[in-house]
Amino acid sequence: MAGSMTTEEITAFLSGSVIARLATVQPGGAPYIAPVWQQWDGERMYVVGRAGSKFVDHVRHEPRVAVSCADDVNPEHARVLIEGRAEVIEGPAPMTGRMLQIAQEMALRYMGPDGPSYIQRTADRPRCLIAITPDQIVSWAGGEWHPRYR
Repeated sequence: MAGSMTTEEITAFLSGSVIARLATVQPGGAPYIAPVWQQWDGERMYVVGRAGSKFVDHVRHEPRVAVSCADDVNPEHARVLIEGRAEVIEGPAPMTGRMLQIAQEMALRYMGPDGPSYIQRTADRPRCLIAITPDQIVSWAGGEWHPRYR
């Protein structure tokens, strides 16, 4: 793989345990970055945030966000950059339904077989489900430079 990733490669990459760096805009206009678990469904990215997380408040005030997902270990150095709009679609509330299902799937990917038990133990704590709809996705993998740098 070298160059821009296909839709299928992006989906495969994001279905792994890559940590997303979610960039939001603080009320004063300064950027804010938080590492978060993510769930990609092929069209939108989902993040489950604790109700008191700063990034949750930021999304409520300014929906423009950016997300960086990068593999800095493997030789392909795959990366996906998303610019888009975020919205709190559930919560703050204890996790049930779709939010609980997404959280359980993420916990399994990021924590392994014990992940869902962590989610069950903390499901009653208020969280928010955030959906990020991309306006633009830029992806790259491989050792070659992107043509814009040549």
